[in-house]
Amino acid sequence: MQYKLTIEYDGKAFHGSQAQAAERGRTVQGELERALAQLTGAPVRIALAGRTDAGVHARGQVASFGLDPAWPRAKLQQALNGVLPSDLKVQAIERAVEGFHARFSAQRRDYRYLIWHAAAPAPLLRDRTWHVRAALDVAAMHQAGQALRGTHDFASFCGGGLGVPNEGPPDPDRRSTVREMMDVSCYVWPHRSLYEAEPPAGDTERLIAVDLSANAFLPQMVRTIVGSLVAVGQGKWTVDQVAAVLAQTDRRLAAPTAPPQGLCLVRVLY
Repeated sequence: MQYKLTIEYDGKAFHGSQAQAAERGRTVQGELERALAQLTGAPVRIALAGRTDAGVHARGQVASFGLDPAWPRAKLQQALNGVLPSDLKVQAIERAVEGFHARFSAQRRDYRYLIWHAAAPAPLLRDRTWHVRAALDVAAMHQAGQALRGTHDFASFCGGGLGVPNEGPPDPDRRSTVREMMDVSCYVWPHRSLYEAEPPAGDTERLIAVDLSANAFLPQMVRTIVGSLVAVGQGKWTVDQVAAVLAQTDRRLAAPTAPPQGLCLVRVLY
């Protein structure tokens, strides 16, 4: 029986989502496979819809795998959540159609990046946002981001050596740096935090959200785009510079990558 899991995790203590050598630290895939092996008594290999870096969170990551014999969904969810760590839990389980694959069947991934724009850092938000002190023109950030919509070669905004000409080993799993960007939105979040009322008029403390949706993302693509949009918001780049850098397909021209803790994989659509 094939299963589709929707999972949520706090990425702070994870060394990314993808399974790696044990000495490199905990991973989301590793914890899920360990839990399934503990319950079933046999190795279970899972697939994830998207790879998230160390420190990146997920509200709607998706995993797929097969079990024989089958388990009732409610029982499997309860059992998994009973053995999974507190920073990783299963939010929903569905029986998947034959041939379903969490990664290859996905049509769209939605990410949100949160920026805390204020003079002082916010301790309650330190693991969920990027603290930026300098003034940000959110309207200019949004305008610049529209150049990324559509199908483009996003080599300028990816890491792992893929966006630097003649650098990085060939990766047969990522030969193309062409992706379809369906949405780029930059806006002021309506609340400062979970615990406070609306800020008073003229208050410069605010949360800024950057939403990005694409058919798939390259390594560090979201965070590099966010770093470049922040450069626009700070006046270091012009609005047109994002489009110019995109056209050059050279990662060395993009802005520094934004830190991981502000990023969350919100949902995956099939």
